[in-house]
Amino acid sequence: MVNVNVNAEDSSLEISEIDHRARIAADNNEEFERLLREFKPFLKARVSRFSGYWDSLDTFDDIMNVSYLAFYEAVKNYNSDKGHFFPFMRTIVHMRIVDSVRKSQAKNIATTPLENDDEDSSRQTDAIDSVSMDVYRKEQSQQDLVIEIESYKQELAKWGITMDALVTHSPKHTKLKATCRQIIDAAADSEEIMQIMLTKYYLPVKKISDLTKIPSKIIERVRIFIIASLLIRAGDYEYLKNYTMG
Repeated sequence: MVNVNVNAEDSSLEISEIDHRARIAADNNEEFERLLREFKPFLKARVSRFSGYWDSLDTFDDIMNVSYLAFYEAVKNYNSDKGHFFPFMRTIVHMRIVDSVRKSQAKNIATTPLENDDEDSSRQTDAIDSVSMDVYRKEQSQQDLVIEIESYKQELAKWGITMDALVTHSPKHTKLKATCRQIIDAAADSEEIMQIMLTKYYLPVKKISDLTKIPSKIIERVRIFIIASLLIRAGDYEYLKNYTMG
């Protein structure tokens, strides 16, 4: 058995081993429990990103349970046709957590239906409702963006990165921007590199250098920007993706 936290040099074997174990876990409860234990820190980190959007530990526990069920769903539905297990599982877990957070927030919004038998008032209400839906959609999009930004700040903080540091270390020159785009595109397309980043919390500079043929010194120079961009490109930030170079 290969643990999720094995040395990065063994990561290629690790990925294929985890894929294999996920297939076994679909019909083997003991293997499922072992795999779930190994991924619990990852699941907790995903849930914790939204910790500013509920009022109690009970809600946190509820959404942790959602993440466990999503993990189970991913294991049960995984096969080799769907690529590697990790990105497949990550996508399902993220979707289920976001849905639960939104439902949790909706419960806290008190709504009072209008009750009026007057026909004119009813027509006015219909007109108001039509306009209100447009306003609601815009407000909902803005709220989702705010949630993404706050969650993104929390995720950056786990890497010791602030928004100010990100602005400072963002590439300014056209040539360096193009180089960053090349690095980000290549790394984001590498399931091995993304799994290392998201489960072990470090940027595998040498692997990226070997993949892109770009010197490690240059990658280190823009390390903060690369990490920040890859976190967005990991697929968790629907709105912030519009602000990346890629």
